[in-house]
Amino acid sequence: MAESENFIVGEMISVIHMAHVEVSFPGEKFLVRYFKFYSIHFHYHLLKFSWILGYINTMGQTKVKTIGIFDSGIGGFSILKEIHQIAPQLNVFYVADEQYAPYGEKKKSEIIERSKLIVDELLKQSVDLIVVACNTATAMAIDELRKCYSIPFVGVEPFVNALSKLEWQSDDKACVITTELMSTSARFQGLKDRYDSDKKLDYFVTKNLAALIEKFYADQDEQSLERSLVSEFSFLDTKSYTHIILGCTHYPLIGQQISKVTGLETLSPCSFVADRVFDLLKDDLVKNSSPKSSFQFSKTNGPFPLCFVSKGFAQLP
Repeated sequence: MAESENFIVGEMISVIHMAHVEVSFPGEKFLVRYFKFYSIHFHYHLLKFSWILGYINTMGQTKVKTIGIFDSGIGGFSILKEIHQIAPQLNVFYVADEQYAPYGEKKKSEIIERSKLIVDELLKQSVDLIVVACNTATAMAIDELRKCYSIPFVGVEPFVNALSKLEWQSDDKACVITTELMSTSARFQGLKDRYDSDKKLDYFVTKNLAALIEKFYADQDEQSLERSLVSEFSFLDTKSYTHIILGCTHYPLIGQQISKVTGLETLSPCSFVADRVFDLLKDDLVKNSSPKSSFQFSKTNGPFPLCFVSKGFAQLP
């Protein structure tokens, strides 16, 4: 109850107490009966009055929104960081499906089944929206998820529409790197047909890159990562390009290292995904609510149901 409410209610209760004390002279029986009758009605109106005050205090506010995010590992952190920057008041539950990583080597039916399992776990946390923070899972499963669940889903796809969203110079040339499964998906082909019908972009598969990034954040060996990146990008004629579009949410986590090895400017759709989440929730976000310093995190290398632990946003890579 707000401080003003406590004062008002406290004053009203003291009136009843004083009336009770002062009923101690001839005619007491009548006055006691009157007091009891009055007290019953007073408490009814007191409760009613308190409810009205509570309603007034919460006018224009809604509960703090909660979102779920999942990826095959830590790749979705690249999107989580962007979301936290523009909507720091959101409650977040993040699932890293390490038990089934990497998604890029799995069949479509397997990814759909796995995605449903994780969505069911996130729904137990009363989330209002779920971000499929994986390009491959978006391509393979998001359409099926939208058919099966009524909750909103936001996906992420290789930034092929960078051709229309960004300003390009006449001598700019970009290539796109993705996982193997993404490269063969019908959804990705549709993106290319829709946004790159003139075939201005070149497309390559970086089969081992997501796994290399997971390994790097496990052992923090910068020199080993750089050697692996040199080998991973040996196929790329970097002199032919100015930009490289990162077609997996893992890739932006080492965007600086990729730029260092290739000499190319990296592009990612993560900020646009965060904007989409904000657009869907902005009308319901509680104004002036405190920013969250942590989120709830779970890995799938343990038993189900999932167990979440608190993880600080400052710990994000």
